[in-house]
Amino acid sequence: MSISLATSTPDLDAAARGLAQSLKTVVDALPGANQSPTALSQQLGLSRVTLSKLLSALALAEPSEMLERIPGPESLREFVRASAKQGVELSRIEAAHHAIDIFDQLIDYFGTRAGLHAAIGASTATLRSRVDISARSDVFKGMRQVLGVEANTWVTSMMFTPSATESEVISVTTIHGALGLRRLRPDTPVFFTFGPPYHQPGVEPDLSQSPVSLHELYTNEAAQLETQFNGKQLFHRFVGERIDKHALYDMLAVSHSACGSRQYGTNESRKRGVSLFVDTPVRMLVCDALIHRDLFPGSDPQLIVYNSASRGPANPNDPLRDLDRVNFSETPTLVPDDAKRFEVDEIPNYDQMIRRVCKQIGHNPADFRTYRLRIAYPIPTFQIVMAFDAPDAPKA
Repeated sequence: MSISLATSTPDLDAAARGLAQSLKTVVDALPGANQSPTALSQQLGLSRVTLSKLLSALALAEPSEMLERIPGPESLREFVRASAKQGVELSRIEAAHHAIDIFDQLIDYFGTRAGLHAAIGASTATLRSRVDISARSDVFKGMRQVLGVEANTWVTSMMFTPSATESEVISVTTIHGALGLRRLRPDTPVFFTFGPPYHQPGVEPDLSQSPVSLHELYTNEAAQLETQFNGKQLFHRFVGERIDKHALYDMLAVSHSACGSRQYGTNESRKRGVSLFVDTPVRMLVCDALIHRDLFPGSDPQLIVYNSASRGPANPNDPLRDLDRVNFSETPTLVPDDAKRFEVDEIPNYDQMIRRVCKQIGHNPADFRTYRLRIAYPIPTFQIVMAFDAPDAPKA
């Protein structure tokens, strides 16, 4: 089988099945009953890690998943050559080399191994998730070097409550920020952008700080910030200068919008909910939408992700912005309504944070149903939306 760019797209499943079958016949023909990675490594004089990947890939039933997991052509050729020295018959060796050559041509057809993975990435949900996370991990590694900062977790926990003063308005209170923040370069500025902090009704707010402090619930030192103002937005500049691996900081803000959204929708403007940008490269986004039980009845959230860098933040009600949408395999899930729903490994003391903020705004955690979205290595320039459908207004 020879692959040319002038031909139609090759039969990936056929190539994968041929590769798997030929390699299995070589493994089965090796002398000795023990085919564990350790035993084969000692027998063939090859890397145990490579052999473990090979055996794991050959055990997969889905051809595309096998292609993504299996070691590269040169590693496979080393395995076949070593097997030939163990007395595996020539016909099996030749068939395996032929299948590996086809695999090598497949990679060349798509340009790189990553190009092949992208081509097969939508074959199954499991493979799509693996390919997506691997690609976003590469983006994370590059962005943290460019921006000079990284964090372990980005937290967005947004509470939607009926307004205490206007019947058709939704108030929105948000815990958001970074945990395990670390500066990597001394020469790059690091900024975070948040809305106005919560304040008691009738009290003139001090926009530079929130009366709801979470500092004593941090597990790392509180990040030192300098605050600047631009309209309703607050720009916090991270002023920590240490760059060693132990210089980890936590930075969470509590913001509040008394008129954050509208309770009811129309055919032209139905979607409401969480919209966020991650301000810094992070390993994990944990996003909770706490929906008051009187809001968005019967609606479960939809994840919408926009590559909005060139055209600015998107309104999910604007169909013209659908061209900016990016497919993600993650989905929001309803968190069971039990005592452990705010126990999250990446957010120590999260339950205490939620209870403190709920008390400040006059609510109880039991007033809400909670939806959680987890995304590994979210891309900082992407807009992430967890959208709910607002009901029609009651008829007069």
